[in-house]
Amino acid sequence: MRFLSTTFNVQGLKFLVGFLCAFCFSCKSDKPNVSPEMGNISVMNSSNVIVVNEGNFQFDENASISLLSARTGQVSRDVFVPTNGRKLGDVAQSAIVLNNRLYVVVNNSNKIEVMNKNTFISTGTITGLVSPRYMLPVSNSKAYVTDLYANAISVIDLNTLKVTKKITCNGWTERLIYHLGKVYVTNYWQPYLYVIDPITDTKADSIFIGKGAQSLVVDKYDRIIVACGGHKTPQSDTKLVFVNIYEKKVEKSIPFSANHPSHLNINATKDSLFFLNSDVYKISIEDHQIGKPFISKGSRQLYGFSIDTQTNQLFLSDAIDFVQIGKVYVYSTSGLELAKFDAGINPGDFCFY
Repeated sequence: MRFLSTTFNVQGLKFLVGFLCAFCFSCKSDKPNVSPEMGNISVMNSSNVIVVNEGNFQFDENASISLLSARTGQVSRDVFVPTNGRKLGDVAQSAIVLNNRLYVVVNNSNKIEVMNKNTFISTGTITGLVSPRYMLPVSNSKAYVTDLYANAISVIDLNTLKVTKKITCNGWTERLIYHLGKVYVTNYWQPYLYVIDPITDTKADSIFIGKGAQSLVVDKYDRIIVACGGHKTPQSDTKLVFVNIYEKKVEKSIPFSANHPSHLNINATKDSLFFLNSDVYKISIEDHQIGKPFISKGSRQLYGFSIDTQTNQLFLSDAIDFVQIGKVYVYSTSGLELAKFDAGINPGDFCFY
């Protein structure tokens, strides 16, 4: 989910959305919906694109996953319910693909749904989680899962689909990335970037960066770049932080005067950063200031954002009013709008394979 205001916690914001939905929500078909405006996407995109639609918090488990097929160029608004004959759950947060499996983290249902990445038939469910956020494979048989409330990172055995261990990490752990043999984890409530040893499954180090840390990427200099999206009100620590992992310190910081950066992404050559800050911004990793918006939000409520580095295409979602079906826009890295299509309610994350 997007951090719309630091005066609300995550569950409070989703409760508000669910409350509004009770008055405004209109039913949609459970059958896949192919959008007629997407006939040429198969020419432009060589990846399958999964859109993770949160749905509304505590409202009829209306989370869903949409598919833009690389083979056909068609968009199916919901591929889980028609295939499995049941609902996905409450608040789909994120998704990853490993080997032949698609893992969808369903936050408020306290689970990870596991399915075949081609057929979307469910092959299992990972439980024993409190409020899972993001999942990262650290080997073919092991993954880490961050959590909003657990004060720990869960270690998952991907063969048995069981939680085997908890790595104590107080606070709201968020995004995580594997880099040069270590796992780096952001923590929204704590002012540190945590370093996890994936061999011993222990917290090996911490680097001071300030509070409000969310998304992170690695640039061509092996630096970890973190979007710190502001902490409480008035917002503080609102900045992009460039971390030298060898010296274990902040090398450069770019402050923000308004709003808060989120959904930080980097291009395939790892020299240009893209992120949301109400609008979409693009800067070089050599820059020292933010500059002007790259893609204007206009009248849209920009909510999710990611880059398919295989095709150099930007995927940007519009939640509209957080109740009706959201839209996804496809852009080139030069800022040209290529296409748009309907997804599900509150499209918040993307997965490419």
